[in-house]
Amino acid sequence: MRDVVRRLGAIPFVLLGVGLVFLGLLALNHIVNNFWPFDVERLDLIRATARMQVDAAALLEAANLEILLAFLAAVMVAVTGLVLPLVYYLNKRLRASDQLPSFLLVLRQAMWVGIWVAFCVWLQMNRTLGLAVVLLVAAVLAMFEILLQVRTRASSVFE
Repeated sequence: MRDVVRRLGAIPFVLLGVGLVFLGLLALNHIVNNFWPFDVERLDLIRATARMQVDAAALLEAANLEILLAFLAAVMVAVTGLVLPLVYYLNKRLRASDQLPSFLLVLRQAMWVGIWVAFCVWLQMNRTLGLAVVLLVAAVLAMFEILLQVRTRASSVFE
């Protein structure tokens, strides 16, 4: 079984990545083209937006939360699929041993990137995105991954 996995190499990760990107972009297209994200009774906000008289917080307050969450989830899925082959390649190149990286490890790390980008998109919707916040969130997510790696290695040592 290991030989089959070793021979396939990056092909499963590339195929899954392409599938996730396709699924995420399809969901984004459907959400953007078929749903109205604001309450119909709050059309005064649309007029105020055209006149530059409204702030981002008032717009997000009037937005439909389910549509926003679906949009952010679709962004996360698309970005996860986009970076999945890259994360596999980085894990394979930077791993000290000759072991192949675990599928779930690669998927988890790609999902961290997807969560980070979706969070940055949400911050941009609020008009609060800044370089310091982006770097701080990236550092926190990297620390989570490092702690999970240390925990995994420690549990394998004691078994």
